[in-house]
Order: sequence, then C-alpha cells, then structure tokens
Amino acid sequence: MDKKIDAQPNSVSPSRLGDPYRVKSGDTLSSIARRAGVTVACLRRWNGIGDINKIEVGQVLYLSEASAFGISVAFLDALRHPIANLPYRLEFDGRSIAGKTSSTGRIPPQVTKDARSQVDVWVQDATREWKKLTSTASGYGHKLVTLVSGAIVVPATLEEMASDTAKMLAKVREVTATAFAQAKQPVKPTGKPSKNNPAVTAKNSTGPQGQPVIVLGVDLPEGLMRHFERYKGGDISEQEWAAVAVRLECEPEVLKAISKVESGGRSAFWQLNGGTGGHVPAILYERHYFSRLTKGVYDDDHPDVSWPTGYQARKQLGKENKRMHDGKVGKGDVYADYATSYLRLIQAYRLDPIAALQSCSWGKFQIMGANFALCDIPNVEKFVDRMCTSDAEQIGLLAGFIQHKSRAWKSPKNKAAGKEISLLDAVKTKNWRAIAFNYNGPAYETYQYHTKLEQAYAHYKKAGDSKAS
Repeated sequence: MDKKIDAQPNSVSPSRLGDPYRVKSGDTLSSIARRAGVTVACLRRWNGIGDINKIEVGQVLYLSEASAFGISVAFLDALRHPIANLPYRLEFDGRSIAGKTSSTGRIPPQVTKDARSQVDVWVQDATREWKKLTSTASGYGHKLVTLVSGAIVVPATLEEMASDTAKMLAKVREVTATAFAQAKQPVKPTGKPSKNNPAVTAKNSTGPQGQPVIVLGVDLPEGLMRHFERYKGGDISEQEWAAVAVRLECEPEVLKAISKVESGGRSAFWQLNGGTGGHVPAILYERHYFSRLTKGVYDDDHPDVSWPTGYQARKQLGKENKRMHDGKVGKGDVYADYATSYLRLIQAYRLDPIAALQSCSWGKFQIMGANFALCDIPNVEKFVDRMCTSDAEQIGLLAGFIQHKSRAWKSPKNKAAGKEISLLDAVKTKNWRAIAFNYNGPAYETYQYHTKLEQAYAHYKKAGDSKAS
C-alpha cells in the first residue's frame, strides 16, 4: 500500500520532472514525490488529493506551490493589445499588492495560500477611484486572468488628444473579466476572436508532454464545468472492443474503423487550458441543429451559432452563397477546429443549454447529442456526463446507438423492392455505404466516408492478423 509519506524537502528540482507532471503507468504518489524532491503531504495539498492510493494515469499533478496556486493578470484592449501603466490592486489572503501594469499589460505573478483563496482585482478609474473588476478563486494550476476592455487603447503621442479619444481612454477602465487556468506560465493571448464576443479567443496547442490542448480565453459556464469534471480517463481495452462486437454480432475492426473515420482513432479527449481546466471530449458543433431545436429564434442575432444552413467546408470560404445570412460564406460559416467548436458551444450554451448540448457530435464516435435516447440515456445531460467520463464509457453509448438507429439506407439495386439496410445490419455485414449513409447522412459520398471506412477496416484487420501470426 502506497501510504508512506516520505520526508523530503519542500522544493522542486526542475531537472528531475516537468512541472506540472503527467502521471504515467507505474507511478505512485511516493515515487513522484521522491523524484520531484517534495513531500507526499505537499503533493496532496497542491493537488487536492484525498486518498494517496488513487491517482490515475494521465492525471496532471502540480509539483510546486507556484504551479499549483499561482495567479497572473493581464489587461488587454478590444484588439487584444496590452494596456500599459494602468494602476491596479490585487487583494488575496489578507494581502494587498499594488502597482502599474507593465508594457505587456501584465502584473507580476503572485502565489496564493491555497486553491480556496479569493482574489480580487481592482483598477483605478479616470477620477482616481478604485473599482473592483472581478473576484475569482485561485483554484488548482497557475491561473491567468485576462481582463479585456470593450474599447481600444490609443497610444500616447505629442499631439493634443481629441475629446472622443479621451473618452475612449477613460472607457477602458470599464473592463469585463474573463479568466482561464493553464498549467504553463502565461504567454501573450492569441487566437481567433469569436464573432459574437470579440473578447474571447480559442486556439489549439500542445501541453508539456505533447498532449493536445484547447486554450479558451473565456469563462466556462458552470453547467459545462460540471460535465467536464466527470472525466476519469481510460482507453478502450481489447476485451471491451470484443464485448461490444459480440453484442452487435459484428467484427471489432468495424467498430474501430468507425472510430478511425470519426475521430482519427485516437483518444477522444483534449486537455482544456493545459489540463488545469480538465479534460474535454472532442466535439463538432452544428449550428443547423441548434437553429432547428430553438425554432430559429436566435438566427438573426447569432448566425454563427444558429442558422438553418449548416457550416460549409473551408474551401467554400469567401464564395457567394444565398443560403448564408449575408449572401456569402464567411469565417463564421465554415467548419473549424475543436477549440472553435468549443467557443461555439459556449456561446450557444448561454442561449439555450439543452439545445446546445444536443447540437454537438461528441467523443470518439461523434454521436450527436440529439441522439441521446438512441443510446439508452434518458436525457442529453446524462448523455454528456457519460461522454465526458472516458473513451471506455463512449463505446457503450455507441452500441446502443447502432442498435436503435432507425434511419435506413436503400441500396440502389433494391430501391424498387423497398429493401432497406439499417445501421445494425450494415455493421454486421460490413456494408460500408450503408454504414456511411446511416452514420453521416446522404452526403457521405461527398467526403468518401464509405471508402475511408473500408480502408480503416482493412488497416485494423491487417494489424490484427499480424499480431495473430
């Protein structure tokens, strides 16, 4: 039993382990503490660990107080340019830190007492009165609080400022807070602005061990965070692939082929904000689902997340298209990366949480949230909980989806006779066109899904035969 608390110094040797550290197979809390040069007690406090025997492969651990409870603040204008020389005050743990922002719009990093520490951020307005902009909990992991103004900062010149410019500079004090936690030391915020809210950004990145990371410069709604907190991790074992294949009376390689085409066959989870924001399943947000589910009430004001016509392929960008809200395909009208999909989900979630969750395809097998009942789940929130738990949970949802999917493909040779092939029958018989139609819709040929499925199946079959020999 790994219950011994080693008497190690309360320091970290950067040369031993990266900070934060991702748990690997065979690690124990004691062995990590020994290599990091810290005590087990410190690791438990820095990471909120109750039972020292319950750490999981892939879990992120903070190996220092600065990594666990550090906080930085950046002040940006509407164009995401730094706001320099802005008087600020930071209050936490009975302390008050005051000064002016640097040329990068930042204040020196601070370390709070623990994850429960409340941090208040104040700035001085044009009349030299102090105004509190935001109050946030320190949490676990070095947190960067990015405060974004709705105005533009005009650089100072030798010329006399116009009155409008002076008003704009005064307005910059009226900032709104957005915050996100990240495991690495903060860097200059970058990314693509959201059409409906230019104060938020998203980008894809990689973490310290090369893992995929989604960085979102925006507060996540509490409801979404509750789903993301479900993550436990766990890949699909060969036994689980085989068990579901037996249940569906098909070959495991057919299911693996679906996974390969839908999510690349890799783990369906990304790290959110470097891991400190939790793990999130791969998603693809679909605005035409949201528009239909909400009866189009948000179409005019939020066409990038709610519109009767779905997103277009990126190659259509800039082309005329009467079905788009402004007559052509803009950036908000095309499919994008996972980070942008999450921004779209967040925007839609704030409008209608249930419709937003139903408007995404989720996880390793990219099952639409609107299909929760086909997966034997009573509501979309419980469906998303399962999707957010692990890859292993997701294959159970796939089994129900395949069994209950009602849409059926008609073979061109049998249309006259009304012969239809369900998704379950297609999976059993390896009818790639029928699988692609039932899974991806009538436009499957445009993206050659049936060909990709067959090729993926051949790949896995060959790999299995090689192991057997």
